[in-house]
Amino acid sequence: MLQKLVSFLPPELRQFALYVVCGGSGVALDFGLYSALVASGTWHHAANIAGYAAGTLLSFILNRAITFGVLDAALRRLAIFVGVAGIGYLSSTGVLLVLIDLMQVNPFVAKAASIIVVIAVQYTLNARVTFRRSE
Repeated sequence: MLQKLVSFLPPELRQFALYVVCGGSGVALDFGLYSALVASGTWHHAANIAGYAAGTLLSFILNRAITFGVLDAALRRLAIFVGVAGIGYLSSTGVLLVLIDLMQVNPFVAKAASIIVVIAVQYTLNARVTFRRSE
């Protein structure tokens, strides 16, 4: 179904578009949980961990099946995906540290900015490593 929605795009952009749509579900879960936790008084770094973990798991499930269509070696790919997510998490945390702790940017604006950085980093790694088709 989603593949048909992006079929008008050039082939080199289709996979990225699917990644953004599927990953967007993970991002929505991440941002929603982060926002709810921060609004309830949870420290923003703890809220980031909880949101990021939940969003990462949802993103793996959707991207594995829809974006990349690579269903073999699920546990190995999940382990790699979690490693890539760790790199993304460190990127996210770095952005939050700079924007919130050093520059006093609103935590919600800072989180939105961190998501842009993480999408670029993780798409590149997941496309080239996590979901690379076995030869």
